[in-house]
Amino acid sequence: MSRARFAFAAHPDAIADLRELPDSIRDLALLELQNLVHGSNDCLPLQGRLAGYHKVYVDPSVAYRMVIQFRQAPPTSTHKREIYLVAAGSRHDYAVYRAAHQRTGPQQGVGADSAAEARVRAARSRSVLAPDRTAAGPTTSPLAAAPSPAAAPRKASQ
Repeated sequence: MSRARFAFAAHPDAIADLRELPDSIRDLALLELQNLVHGSNDCLPLQGRLAGYHKVYVDPSVAYRMVIQFRQAPPTSTHKREIYLVAAGSRHDYAVYRAAHQRTGPQQGVGADSAAEARVRAARSRSVLAPDRTAAGPTTSPLAAAPSPAAAPRKASQ
């Protein structure tokens, strides 16, 4: 067997994730990790909140995924870089990605229901295709709505 190109480390909860996988899926996940450590680049970069991390398809039906990060190895390692396992699990309902996001420390304090909040904000916003409600007649005259010349900001003379 060839020499490993990368060191390996894992988040403690990711080890628990591996233990919870079905036996056949766990075997495939461990084989994928072994291939990655030996130099396989069979992973795809993630975007958005997990930018800088990569997803690894575990099974042929791609129902299970792992989230990894390529990062600097500790100074005591014989390798320069390491593969850090963040999460492993089902892709259903983005469970593996939510777990990875929670373990990597959300930078913006985004809650678990941020997708629901985004849908609510989108539903409350007005569509650009909706008929203009002000076309029926403004409640104030255009002159009353315009700022007076005295209140308008002026440029300072230079």
